[in-house]
Amino acid sequence: MKFKFGLSLIFVLIYNCCIAALFSENGIANSNYYYSATVKKPTDSLEQLKKQIGGFAKKKDYQNAIVHSKKLLLKAKLASDSSYINNAYWRLGYYYKILDQLDSAYFYFDKTYSMNLKLHDSIGTGDRLLDMANIQKSLGDYNGGMITATEGLKYLEGSNEIESITGLYQTISVCQKELGNDKEALRWNDKIFSLLNAHPSADITTENLSVITITRANILAELRRYNSSFSILDSIARSTKGNNQIQYSRAICNMGHFKWLENKNNPESESLLLNSLEIRQELNTVSGLISSTIHLAEYYFETNKPLALAYAQKAFAYSKKLNNSVAILEALDLLLPLKKSLGQDVSEEAIFYSKVQNKLEKTKQAVRSIYAATKYDNDTLEKRNLMLLAQVANKEKQNIMALSATVISIIVIVFVVFYKNQQKKKEQLEVAYKTELRLSKKLHDELGNDIFYLMTQVQKDPQEIVASEKVIILEGLNTIYKRIRDISKEYTAIDTGENFEKEFLALLNSYSSPKTKLITKELPSDFWDNVSAEAKIEVYRVLQELLVNMKKHSQASMVAITCTKNNKQVVIKYVDNGVGFNTTENYSGNGLKNVENRMNGINGNINFDSKPNEGVTATIKFAI
Repeated sequence: MKFKFGLSLIFVLIYNCCIAALFSENGIANSNYYYSATVKKPTDSLEQLKKQIGGFAKKKDYQNAIVHSKKLLLKAKLASDSSYINNAYWRLGYYYKILDQLDSAYFYFDKTYSMNLKLHDSIGTGDRLLDMANIQKSLGDYNGGMITATEGLKYLEGSNEIESITGLYQTISVCQKELGNDKEALRWNDKIFSLLNAHPSADITTENLSVITITRANILAELRRYNSSFSILDSIARSTKGNNQIQYSRAICNMGHFKWLENKNNPESESLLLNSLEIRQELNTVSGLISSTIHLAEYYFETNKPLALAYAQKAFAYSKKLNNSVAILEALDLLLPLKKSLGQDVSEEAIFYSKVQNKLEKTKQAVRSIYAATKYDNDTLEKRNLMLLAQVANKEKQNIMALSATVISIIVIVFVVFYKNQQKKKEQLEVAYKTELRLSKKLHDELGNDIFYLMTQVQKDPQEIVASEKVIILEGLNTIYKRIRDISKEYTAIDTGENFEKEFLALLNSYSSPKTKLITKELPSDFWDNVSAEAKIEVYRVLQELLVNMKKHSQASMVAITCTKNNKQVVIKYVDNGVGFNTTENYSGNGLKNVENRMNGINGNINFDSKPNEGVTATIKFAI
């Protein structure tokens, strides 16, 4: 008992030592054993990092959002997770755009655009092209923005992404307006409203709809259709007053500006512009303040230059605060001539104008270089995708063509078989008809006259019939019987099986008579073994035709028929000592032309050698 206990204790110690060694080799402390079961997967850590980035974005801490988005990108690449790589690219583009670092934003939007293209994500591809087009528009690259937006429509038009499609239409419309193509701008704006009317349940925000509507008012004003423009802006102003001060201030600011463009002495213009500025100062919307101060600088440019300069300087300050290069240049375009006309020093602003202009141009060039560098690759990828689709379509087309060819072939084969069967039936009917005609002719011509003659003999008074006449009548009846037997044999089916040899010899012997001696010899038992049934029938009928002609026309006293065979063909020779015929003349009337046709039917031939009064020799040959 103690021995068993001790042995059990030893086993327990050995087991524990093994477990400890295993933990030691894996570098895991015993206290952390259960923690190993809860080690987080790479996907979990990527998702946590994404949530952390979202937290920074909510706090508007975009610098930290960018730093952590780059970490997300690195980890996603290590994990080869295309979904998180794509998300990291998009976040970097989005946060850089908010910080007005448009070249960097464009770079990352272009990266995610390329990924969406490779993943065949047409919606994502179109959305990223919209982001890229808006950056180009912000930089004043209206041609580039219009081209990019138009390309985006290739991926989105026809889909249910109504908001993205309207965004692309809006971008094209604004670019056309800025390029001076006001009618085209209005046409694209019309497309937006047609699309929204066709999809009344589309999820378009009130803010975006207001922007689109104000854009329409701006285009109509450019076309000098001021009343239509004022009607739209007045409607927006009335609907947003008291509940959306941002949109209300935008509407009255534009209305004040357009009323001034229509009539420089319009008393409403100044009050509308100042009212809008006051609201925007309370809201502290920098982009709105830039617009109001620019319009006021333009309004006072000719009538009150010091006041115009003050507003131009405010516009300049707001633009610098927003770090918007396009707005800075627009403000300086007013500020510099105003300072010059007032005799003030413009060197500092001029230098700054040059720097901003250079910076903006460099940013444009950077964006264009990104676009040019990647467009070739993206176009190549798209062409490759189109080629693959074309190959698939071509393969499907080939399959359809092959199937069609097979169906047509089957139809042709069925038609040919049907046609052949019909022809065969027709030939059989013709043969039956000809057989009936020949039988009828034989019965009428050959037997009818003989029977009629015998009938006249029999109708005499029995006392007047002498013994010799009785013999003639009996011989006539015997002849008629033999002819009927011959006719029966001619039109009776031939046994082409084991009994063919006996039937063949019986045919030959049937034409032997006291007046005509027929010489032949018995054939080997296997002579007809490898001869086809068709060939047997034709040979039988050919010899039958020769013997019938001999009986009727040749007056031969002797006929010899020999049959020989080798591995390739059968040779049958017919010889008689009858009156013969001239082979140089047409002898089809003798019924022998039909014999040649029969032999041709089994790829054989028959040759006649004959002269008048020298008998007939016929040689029959056919392949086995």
